[in-house]
Amino acid sequence: MSDVLFCTDTFWKAWGDQVTAIAPDIETVLLVNEEPVADADLERITIAFFSHDAWPERAGNYFGVALRADNLAWLHSMSAGVDSPIFQTLKDRGVRLTNSSGSSSSPIARTVMMFLLALARDLPRMMRAQANAEWAWDRWSELEGKSVAVVGYGPIGQEVVRLTTAFGMQPVIVRRQAQGDETCPVRPLAELESVMAAVDAVVLALPLNDDTHGIISADLISAMQAHAFFVNVGRGELVDQLALTKALATGMLGGAGLDVTYPEPLPADDPLWALPNVIITPHNSGSTDGTARRAAERFFANLVPWVTSGDLLSEV
Repeated sequence: MSDVLFCTDTFWKAWGDQVTAIAPDIETVLLVNEEPVADADLERITIAFFSHDAWPERAGNYFGVALRADNLAWLHSMSAGVDSPIFQTLKDRGVRLTNSSGSSSSPIARTVMMFLLALARDLPRMMRAQANAEWAWDRWSELEGKSVAVVGYGPIGQEVVRLTTAFGMQPVIVRRQAQGDETCPVRPLAELESVMAAVDAVVLALPLNDDTHGIISADLISAMQAHAFFVNVGRGELVDQLALTKALATGMLGGAGLDVTYPEPLPADDPLWALPNVIITPHNSGSTDGTARRAAERFFANLVPWVTSGDLLSEV
């Protein structure tokens, strides 16, 4: 019996030929705009790919279908982050879960460098001056020689270490314990407070789980130097956001680049929006014109062993 793939119409139009080249007998159930999926089609679904084009507008509809597909055996997510309760619900039901870890690490790491460069050059102030037609000359700070703690050493953290090194910065990796594959000094996660107190910048690239929820506490934020920058490309729930806001507003922290917040979207009346030393992007640091292709390639890499032997390369 052939597999039935649940995916968006957009994904199938772009990548259907490559899917059928791997699995010639595969059938599809497509998510088309806001149209509901028939009950008979729900029963047919055996595998699913949550692709970039479904986020964020069609994510609710997509996972509504996935949760009702009783015969779903495997779901592949384009995102490295699978901390949503929906994924755990599916796993508890026996659905095998894979993701496209690493497919967005390159653009996310470049967003980190964008944040660091923009904060070092006070780009928010320059943009305000431009909007007011002001020739507001100033002297910039350099990143070269500055120390940066990279908290988390997955694909994103590894690329951040590579880029910060290329910019002449001095990275230190913070992870649970050294594994021997690191390219610069390593400090254990248990020493995070002393590390944050000593560096010029902190880049947070941890996954969200029970152990990391709220890991950046008010005490850790207050330990940072007043000139230091804080960058978060992990999850908003990793951070005591009220403490971070207070530190940024009172000059206890030099600036922040935030691709993630809690909640998301960040409410319009949240004080973070108005702070002059904060740059906020709407959780899109990994959303580029190349990320969808890399995510699809990770799905194809798992589809090959799935159709031949029912195996997967790696599960989450």
